[in-house]
Order: sequence, then C-alpha cells, then structure tokens
Amino acid sequence: MRTSWIPAPTGSNNGGGDYGDFSLANIPFGVFSLQSSSSSSSSSSSQQRHCATIVGDTVIDLGMLEEASLFDAATSLTPNTFRGQTTLNIFIAQPKPVWTAVRRCLVELLANDGSDPRLQQNQPLQQAAFYPYDNTVTMHLPMEIQEYTDFYSSREHATNVGIMFRGKDNALQPNWLHLPVGYHGRASTVQVSGHSFHRPRGQLQTNPADASQGSTFGPCRLLDFELEIGTVVGGPPNPLGRAMTLEQAKDRIFGFVLLNDWSARDIQKFEYVPLGPFTSKNFCTTISPWIVPTDALEPFRAATSAGSQSDPVPLPYLNDPSYSSYDVDLFVSILTQQNPTQPHVICKSNFRNLYWNCAQQLVHHSITGCTMNPGDLLGSGTISGSTPDSFGSMLEQSWKGTKEVPLGNGETRKFLRDGDTVIVHGKGSSDLGRVGFGEARATILPPTEQSAGQVPTTTERFTNVKLYGFGRSSSTWRVRIALEAKSIPYETVSIDLDQAENQTPEYLSKNPLGQVPMLECLDSETQQTVRLSQSTAIIDFLEDAFPHRWRLFPSDAVDKAMAKQFVEIVNSGTQPLQNRNYLARLEKLSEGKITVTEEAQRVIERGLSALEVVVKQKKASQKGPYCMGTFCPTIVDVFMVPQLANARRYGLSVDSLFPLLVKIDQTCSTHPWFVKSKVD
Repeated sequence: MRTSWIPAPTGSNNGGGDYGDFSLANIPFGVFSLQSSSSSSSSSSSQQRHCATIVGDTVIDLGMLEEASLFDAATSLTPNTFRGQTTLNIFIAQPKPVWTAVRRCLVELLANDGSDPRLQQNQPLQQAAFYPYDNTVTMHLPMEIQEYTDFYSSREHATNVGIMFRGKDNALQPNWLHLPVGYHGRASTVQVSGHSFHRPRGQLQTNPADASQGSTFGPCRLLDFELEIGTVVGGPPNPLGRAMTLEQAKDRIFGFVLLNDWSARDIQKFEYVPLGPFTSKNFCTTISPWIVPTDALEPFRAATSAGSQSDPVPLPYLNDPSYSSYDVDLFVSILTQQNPTQPHVICKSNFRNLYWNCAQQLVHHSITGCTMNPGDLLGSGTISGSTPDSFGSMLEQSWKGTKEVPLGNGETRKFLRDGDTVIVHGKGSSDLGRVGFGEARATILPPTEQSAGQVPTTTERFTNVKLYGFGRSSSTWRVRIALEAKSIPYETVSIDLDQAENQTPEYLSKNPLGQVPMLECLDSETQQTVRLSQSTAIIDFLEDAFPHRWRLFPSDAVDKAMAKQFVEIVNSGTQPLQNRNYLARLEKLSEGKITVTEEAQRVIERGLSALEVVVKQKKASQKGPYCMGTFCPTIVDVFMVPQLANARRYGLSVDSLFPLLVKIDQTCSTHPWFVKSKVD
C-alpha cells in the first residue's frame, strides 16, 4: 500500500498508515470554502469556493496546484480547470483520459515514493493549498447538477416492495427484468451532507384501503430514507438524438457519491398512480460531498448479487459482457434526539446488490437519443440485500410499518421522526488502502408553516457601502452612476480636493495614492472591510459582487471587449492627460508655452473625437439610442457622459465637435441613473 508524506489523521490506528476513508488509493474530488473563523495563513477569502481533493484529513486546493503548474503532466487538461472555479463541472466535462491523468499526477505528488517531489519540497505552496478537514472547512455540492434521475435497480428491494403491495407471486412487474426502471427527480433539491430539511406536507389518502374517498392535506407521517449510490455523469455530452453504446457509457461515468433519496411514503401512496412518484420524492435528496472517481473503485469490481443476467438475457444494447458492480460496504445509522451522540447502525448493505449496474442505467437513459450532460446525477435506487439487516429503507425494515425497528438504546422506529439524523457511510477496503465516501448526513426538522407565497429575500454579502469622492470628479461620477444603476444604497463621504483632504494622513492610510473615488464596504462573510480605488476597478467589483443586479457590461464576448475598448479611450487615453494638477505642472515646466486650458482642450478633443468615430460605427448596426446601440445605458455611457461634462467645463464646442455624443448625452440626461447621480 502506498502512503503519503502528508501526516495521517490524528488518532489513526497504525502510526501513520491509516488515512481513513481518504487514502492515496482514493483521491476523491470535492468543493470547499472556509469559515470566517479560519486562522489559515492562506489568502483565500472566506466562502470563496475551491475545487479540492483530500488525503487523510488534509483538504488540498486544486486551484493552487494548477496555478503552480503541477498538472503539467496532464497535457490535455483544459486551462483553468480548477483555478477560480466554484464547481467541478469543467473537470468533469473533460474525457476520461484527462481524469485519469490528473489523478495520476496527484498520486505522484502526494506519495512518499512519488515521482514528482515539487509539492513536497514547496512549503509556501503547502501553506497556501492545505487545510485541515475540520469545522473551519465547509463542503458544498461538488458539481452543478442539471438533471437528476432515480432508478429502481436492486432486485432485492424491488422484490420486497412488490411482495408488500402485490404479493409474492407478482412481486416484480413484467418489465422489471427487461430494462432499468427509473423516473426523473428534482435536481434543485439535491443537498450536500450536513444539512437539515423540513418534513414535507402533501395530500394523504383519507382511507388507506380506498383511494376513491379522496385525501386530506397535512405533514407526511411515513417519512423514509433510501440507501443509494449516485452516479456522476462526465465527459462531453452525447449529441441530441444519438444514443451511447455500453462502452461509451462506461467511459462517461466520472465517479460516485453516497445518496439518500428521502421518500414520503404516505404522500406517494395517493399520488403515484398512474405516472409514479412526484411530490413524495421531490423535496430532498442528500449526497456526500466527495466524488470517488471510477478509477479508485476498479480494485473493488465484483460480481453483482444476481451473478448473471440470463433469464431473460438483456437486449443487445444493455447486455454487458463484463457484467459487474463494486464490492463496497454501505451502512445506514440513525441519531435521535434522545441519543444524539451514538449513531445506531440499522442497515448493512453492499454496492453489489444491484441487478442493473450503473453503466446499464446510463446507456438505457440515453437510448432514445437523450443528451446526458456532465454533472448529471443518476440515483441507483434503494440498495437492499437479501437479509433484514441489509434492507435499505424503513419501509422494508419495518415491513410496511408492521413491526418496530430497534435503535439499540431502547428506542424503536417504524418510520422517521422529527429530530432524527440519518447518516449513510460507504467504504471499500483492500491491500491498496481504504476507499471511502465519507458520509451523507441530514437531519429532519418539523414541518414548516411557511406558505407557498412567501419568497425569501436576498441577503447581500457586501453591505455598508461608502463612496469617498469629490463632487466635480468625473471618476467619482462614474461610480455614482454605477451604484444608481444597480440600486445599491450607499453613503457619500465628501473629499474636498480643493482643500487637499485627499492628502490627510487618515485618508492616505486608506488610499495611499490619495485619489478619488474610493469605495468602502463590509464583507459580511469575513467581517473584513473592503477598500477599493480607481473607478474601473470599483465598477468591475460591483459587477461581480452584485451579480443579481443590473449589469453594465454586455454579455456577448465581442460586445463586452468593444465596450471595454470604448471605456479605455476615456479612462486611459483622455482623462489622466487632462488632470488639472498634471496640466498645471506641465504649464509651469514649459514656462507657459503649454497652458492648462489649451492642453486640456487638445487632449479631450482628441479622445472624444475617437470615441465619436467608434460609437458611430457601432451604432450603424445597432438601433438603440445609447453608445453601444442598446436601448439602455451601458458602461460606455457611464464613462462618456462625465467626460463630455469635462469638455464643456474646458470650453470645447461640443455641439459641433461631437454631435453624436451630444445627442446620446441628451438622452442620458433624462435617464434616472444620470439624474440621481448628478451633482451640481
């Protein structure tokens, strides 16, 4: 077994060789952020998400490793796969050889006998990229999930449920042995381990024996867990209309997570005829935070509990010549309010207990030509074994509520109660090391009284905004316009340049260059004060920090670049050269040969003439009244209007020199952003 030079977790059983779930044989992938209380020396800000792997109890920021060019051996890796990413989707979307190459790089970087010592020898990089896996780290959903489908693929589970509802002689529906049965779930309610959720409400059948008597509305009384494995789909999507082959499907499986597909059994009873479950399954699904790559599970490949599929033989597209699953032990335990510290294991099953394996599920899903996207999630269906202690749901454990399930401390359950915490674990062990999934944990809260009409309000991360500026400053005006455009409340702090207030020690301690504007705000996640100067940097920050508010930059890549070009005609090519202090010094050094007014007029005329030309060219193909030919102002108008005011201040004949810009300026003068932001 290969071990790592990273210290094993504290309390490991064999003096440094026990890395728990996350040995070098694993190398799972996840996404984390830091709590604001973190004392790490890294400059990574709190709540900024990072792609990661983990060895033992050390979380490793993959973006930092990519920034240090440590994945150069993975030559086909797309640039910025991890760096700056908040999900793993870009990595997951790449072909299987890229996943394998990255995992190989990580093993060689992290192993005691690894062939690449660069990380081990780089202490500053370790300090920037390594974090303890403790309460300073928050795990997030590892990928953006576009679609979620849940299957029904354990023969043992399907047989148990069939016997309960249809009798032993008709346990399996006629189609069950011919295809993987599934239904479409709800991706929006997939949550990462560690969350809580409210007991769902819904329609409950009034008379359990007679659906014709209708329903009542109320909280679910028969809330259940379902022990599952989630398959994470990766690779480039198959084109619409083109099904995958079984071998292609195998290469599209990026990895696996633990999955608990919570079920409201009594809501399901009334609603499932004729189209299957709906609201009884759409309220919550819990997954583990670390995706275990398919390569890590190869040593555990084993026969399924069925052994073979011979009666009947699947159709050719489903017939797997290497039919198998994985020998991974799965456990479900429950914590209760009465016993909140000692979870009691009520289920011990195994990933082998599937009749339809994950590749067969995926190829069947695509057989109609359905596009499968990277990040799609497929639930295996409840994985039950053949003995009562391996049944993967309370429905089976209590046999439809006819018997109590002991929890080891005198408590019993038929179904789950408010306050119960359900924990799913999974691991495979071999001579190469343990490959574990961590856990998928969630707690049940009482049903909420919130009505459907209540919509949560958005909480801003950045608050207490202050703008330090000077009334006549065109740069300050730009930021005022941007703040009005985004409806961001702010306090104005006047810095009188005529009185040199920008040169006071207090202001210089905040803004060493002593210029205006300066924006100050509170980051509510880190409780740190953010200070930014330079109008372009401030407006860029506002665009990123308030993404749900009105955007000033076009979304199209060409238009966005063009808008930045127009802005820089003003910001770099004009405004700095007409600065009054600079021009006064120039006048003095030239002994009056260059005057402030004449040079300002020359510079401004040159810049605005160029802007007039490019705006005219742009508006030739766009019919809106603003600079970019749009029907609402953009960042270009934000910079143009204050600069045209400067032109007037220096006595330029703007009406004759820049007729198009003057016309646009007149339109802007009645727009609320410009009206509210103007200072006389």
